[in-house]
Amino acid sequence: MNPILTQRVTDKMPSGLILVDRDGRIIAHNPASERIFEGTLTNNSRLRDLVREAETLEGLLQRCLEYGEVFTRVEFNVPSHNGDDKLIGINLSPIANSDGTAEGAICLLSDLTEIVELQNHMKFRENFAALGEMSAGIAHEFKNSLATILGYAQLSTEETNVVTLQNYAREIHKESRALSRMVTDFLNFARPVSISMYDVDLNELLTNAIADVRNLRPGAYEVRFATVNEAVIACDPILMRQSFLNLLINAVEALNDDKGGIAVSVDAVKERGYIRVLIEDDGRGIPHDIVSKIFLPFFTTKTHGTGLGLSLVQKIVLAHNGRIEVQSVEGEGTRFTITLPKS
Repeated sequence: MNPILTQRVTDKMPSGLILVDRDGRIIAHNPASERIFEGTLTNNSRLRDLVREAETLEGLLQRCLEYGEVFTRVEFNVPSHNGDDKLIGINLSPIANSDGTAEGAICLLSDLTEIVELQNHMKFRENFAALGEMSAGIAHEFKNSLATILGYAQLSTEETNVVTLQNYAREIHKESRALSRMVTDFLNFARPVSISMYDVDLNELLTNAIADVRNLRPGAYEVRFATVNEAVIACDPILMRQSFLNLLINAVEALNDDKGGIAVSVDAVKERGYIRVLIEDDGRGIPHDIVSKIFLPFFTTKTHGTGLGLSLVQKIVLAHNGRIEVQSVEGEGTRFTITLPKS
């Protein structure tokens, strides 16, 4: 390629471009890289000296030069004039000479600061919205219970029949206990999850959870269970069994008249070292407009319960370094997918 054309291309590139030799010293760079490093970049300086994580970058550069490894968008912090660090992504690729030996490396740079700030802003808005949803749920439950308590208390001031007064007192007591239980559930949910890890046979754990749901929610429904060999995970068996039971109870309650099918399966996933549990039902499904809200604390469409069940399941799964996902089609059914690390 024409050297003049090459220079024009690199000068106009929005991304930073740096060439380093085998010693990690900068031998060439473009204007965009100067903007990223705010004037601290000079030829013959060492690339590692430009970032906070100097040893990490040095190690990656050595692997790139010695073994020809390529690294994509590795993130580093860079000092900035305003006192706040900038976040940059660095791509490293070796530059080979005629005999295949790396004589240096090419570094492509991108300033990720604005993207990260935007992501954090969006996350803040999402968290704020979630807090609003949760607060609305708590307020709704409290308002209903308090209205009931105040209503019966008001009636009691004008009632003289002892039996009727006792009935009013029982209703007030019931609603007061419901409020107390709600506060207790919320405090339990707010506490960090304390887990005791053991190597557990996932097939056995799910078999027990299925037996539990049959006892707690008897009905004409069918539960199909497909297992795999060597399904061992490191988990807290009590918390994980409770999580699976909660999902199974939800599946049963989603069925029409307790009739239909629930499928539970365990399989390996493409991600190395992970195993996946799928719990599916062919029930009513979840309306599209509320699927994104089902893991919010105190969100529920049921006439009973506090709406903390799925929130707690998600919290337990995350505490095990796993993840939970949901797919649902209204009128056809719902699938929960739990991905967990293998033991």
